[in-house]
Amino acid sequence: MSDAPASDFHTTAKVYLEDTDAQGIVYHANYLKFFERARTDYFDVHGVGLAAAQARGYRFVVYSVDVKFHRAAVLGDRLEIETRVSRSSPFRISFHQKATRAGEAAPVSTAKVEVVCIGPNGELSEIPAELLAIP
Repeated sequence: MSDAPASDFHTTAKVYLEDTDAQGIVYHANYLKFFERARTDYFDVHGVGLAAAQARGYRFVVYSVDVKFHRAAVLGDRLEIETRVSRSSPFRISFHQKATRAGEAAPVSTAKVEVVCIGPNGELSEIPAELLAIP
């Protein structure tokens, strides 16, 4: 993974009843779940399972989140989650994510999520070399 943004990664999410609030729209915190799943899928697709990294003592924890809610998604919507990744420092990865309704261009929600790597002792650690090799 270089310092420059990598190519986009795409995945989908369906909005279920459990994702909505009393008003019938996606509850704001559930976008964080959609984005988290997309980040996990990103690593899996690139052959870097987070479970394997954890077994080696490395954990990836959220350092900061900046989420914007542009429009409401509702029950039954299919969301396309686009994830663009870049390395912010030797310890941090930035995920720029966008959720749109399938077939639409305008975002429902966007987020910048910064994740840091911590080592076996719980202290900040450099990102393992195999992660840096992800295109």
